[in-house]
Amino acid sequence: MHDRPELGIDRSKPVDRIALSPDGSSWVDLVPGFIRDPEPLLATLIETTDWLQGEVWRYEKYVEEKRLGSWGRADTLAAPLRQAGLHLDSVYRVRFQGASIVYYRDGNDFQGLHSDREMRWLDDTLIGIVVLGESRPFQLRPRRNVNDPSARRDDSQDVVLRPGHGDLLVMGGRCQQDWLHGVPADATQLPRISVTWRWTSRGGRPDTAPSYFDGRSYSDGPSRVGTRYRRPTS
Repeated sequence: MHDRPELGIDRSKPVDRIALSPDGSSWVDLVPGFIRDPEPLLATLIETTDWLQGEVWRYEKYVEEKRLGSWGRADTLAAPLRQAGLHLDSVYRVRFQGASIVYYRDGNDFQGLHSDREMRWLDDTLIGIVVLGESRPFQLRPRRNVNDPSARRDDSQDVVLRPGHGDLLVMGGRCQQDWLHGVPADATQLPRISVTWRWTSRGGRPDTAPSYFDGRSYSDGPSRVGTRYRRPTS
């Protein structure tokens, strides 16, 4: 059975599974060229999305995130993105939640290494990301034991992919438990947008530590909202 011409996604593209752990418990699926016509979709999202500037409470002040963000209900997304969400539900046989949208205006915008701990249950998760625009490094690094003084910062085991221009990337298994991922700063003036859907089986023990979105205070002053959003000034 062939895709209908009007579909904005190409379901015939092969899936390249990258094993991150020897036992296969953490993995990444990469589908190049999943969105058929990504450049007009990128331009439409840049122009029509209600972008917000996130600020996180750090070091007794609010610090701007180096990117813009938004959220989209399934019924408000552009047709290729609605189709992408349905495709993820069908292929992985779960109901994804989403979608969150992140806009990297140029190479100065970035996202540091992290795991999506706000899902809390991290032993069995799926995170699907459609990447539009510039192909930039997508960095994965094994999580180190912060309580082990011998565990130094080490990038020798990093896995670096370069999704872009309509590629689909899916992180699965224990990836959020055992690995960090991020989009480092890059020498480009071109934009990148990622549209992300998430699912967790809610199995295993929940992660109860503060997430990225919780505030960090270093004094006895009044508590602050950990993350707040405003309209960007430029």
